[in-house]
Amino acid sequence: MNIQLRITLMFALLLCLVTGISAVLINSFLLDHLIAQQKKELTLKGQFWIEKTTLADQKITDADISELDKLLVSNRKVELLLIGKKKKVLYTTLPSSNVNDWLQALERKAEKRQDKNIWIIGQDDYVVVNLPLKNDEKQRLILASPVRGLKDVRMELTTNMLLIVCIGAVSTILLSFFITRSMVRPLNKLTTEIKKIQFRRFSDVQLVPARGEIAEVAESVYSMAQELDRFHEIQRQFLQNASHELKTPLMSIQGYAEGIRDGVFAEAAAQKGLDVIVEETNRLKHIVTEIILLAKLESEENLFRPSDHSAAELVNRAIERLHPLQLQKKISIQIRAATTPDIVHIDEGKVLQAFLNIIGNALRHAREKIVIDVEVGKHFVIVHVIDDGAGIQEDLLPHLFHRFVKGKNGEVGLGLAISRAIIERSHGRIEVENGALCGAIFRISLPLAPLA
Repeated sequence: MNIQLRITLMFALLLCLVTGISAVLINSFLLDHLIAQQKKELTLKGQFWIEKTTLADQKITDADISELDKLLVSNRKVELLLIGKKKKVLYTTLPSSNVNDWLQALERKAEKRQDKNIWIIGQDDYVVVNLPLKNDEKQRLILASPVRGLKDVRMELTTNMLLIVCIGAVSTILLSFFITRSMVRPLNKLTTEIKKIQFRRFSDVQLVPARGEIAEVAESVYSMAQELDRFHEIQRQFLQNASHELKTPLMSIQGYAEGIRDGVFAEAAAQKGLDVIVEETNRLKHIVTEIILLAKLESEENLFRPSDHSAAELVNRAIERLHPLQLQKKISIQIRAATTPDIVHIDEGKVLQAFLNIIGNALRHAREKIVIDVEVGKHFVIVHVIDDGAGIQEDLLPHLFHRFVKGKNGEVGLGLAISRAIIERSHGRIEVENGALCGAIFRISLPLAPLA
C-alpha cells in the first residue's frame, strides 16, 4: 500500500472515530437538553397565562381556557389539566379514562414532595410542569408533553446530523485524498530522481517542483546531485591529470635509463641522462608527496593539532623561506600588519605550508610588488595577498583551487588545492578574485583564538 492510500485511510479512520464518539455523546445529551428546553418553554407559557388570568382576580372563564389553548397551539403534543378547588377538573385535553391516573400521580407527587421532570403515567413518560393557580396550592395547572415526541425529535435531529456529518466526512476524505496526492506526487518524482543518483546518473537529475518542506528536500537533492556530478567530474579529471603528470617524468626516466643501458648515451650524454633521471625522480617524488598530503588533508580527522599563533608572524616566516625566490624574481614584498592582536587558533605547520603555497604563487606571477595586509575582524583574522601581475583567467577562477588546475607558470597544480584544504580544515575560508586594475587578490580568513 503506497503512502497516499495509507495517509487517506488513517485520516478516514480517525475521522470516523471522532465522528462516532461525537455522535454518541450528542445523542446521549440531546434528549436531556430537549427535556429541559421543553420544561422551560411550558413553564414560561404556563406562568404567563396564570399571571394574565389572575390580574383581574376573577374566576377562570371559557375565554381564559381559549386563551390557554391559543398559547399552547404551537406545541400540539401538550396535554392540559386544569384543577380547581376540591380537585375539580376545570378543563383537560386528556381522555376521560386517563384523568384519574393523572390525579393519583399528582397526589403521590404531593405526598412525597417530588417535582421531577419526568412522570410515568401508564406506559408513557411525560415531561410535566405543575404550576399553582392564584397562590393556591390546591388549584393547579398541569402541562404535560409526552417524552416519545421528544424522542422522535431527537431521532430526527440525530438522523439529520449524521447525514450532514457523513456528507462532510466523505467530502473531507475526498479532499484529503486530493491534497495527499498533491503531496505524494512530488515525493514519487523525488524517488525517481534519487534512483538516478543511486545509478550515478548525476547529470540527469532534475529539480522537482514542490512547495513547503518537500521543496527544501527537492532542492537539497538537486544540489547534492550537482555537487556529486561536479565531484565525479573532478575525480575523473584528477585521474586524467594525475596519470598525465606521473606519466611525463616516468617516460623521461624510462627513456634515459634504456638509452644508458643500451649504450646509446655515453660519457657526457650518459651523465646528462643520469641528471635528468635524478631531476625527474625528484619531481615525481614531489608530485606523489603532494598527492598523499592532499589525500590526508581531505580524509584524516586527527591530522590537525591547533594552538595559538600570530598571523603576521606566520606570514613573516613564510616570506623568509621564500626569500631566495624573491631575490631571483626581484619582487618587493610589503607587509601591513594589524594594530590589534592577530592571534589565530590553527595548526602552525599546516597553515605555514598554506602561506608558502599562496605567497609563492604570488611571487611567480607578480611583476614588481606584492602587498600583504593583515586585518583583525570580529571573529576572524583576514590576510590579503595582492600581486601586481596579469591576474587570473576568468574561466580559471571558479576552478583555481581544484586539483591539477594550473595557470600560467604553474608547476604541478596541487599547491592551491592543498592550501584550500588546510584553510578549510582550520575552520577558515579562502577566496580569490582579480584586482580592479591588475593582479590577483587572495583572501584568507582564519578564526581568532578564544579569549582566555
